[in-house]
Amino acid sequence: MLRKPGTTPGITTPAALKTLRQHGPETLSDLQFLENWTTRPRYTAASVLRASQIRRTNPDLMNDITASMRKRGK
Repeated sequence: MLRKPGTTPGITTPAALKTLRQHGPETLSDLQFLENWTTRPRYTAASVLRASQIRRTNPDLMNDITASMRKRGK
């Protein structure tokens, strides 16, 4: 799939983009998961565990992503 240079698939919030730049591509799947989780949470055991682990280790990131996604929804 073609995409613009410098863009990241599935990452839309400023907080997630900043984290991706700081910590590298190994964080991409977690950041995509968090953005999807804030808009369409799935309450499977694995999803709940993953979201809670990420939220516990970086609550500011989760709050920033949630706030950005809510602003877009309005």
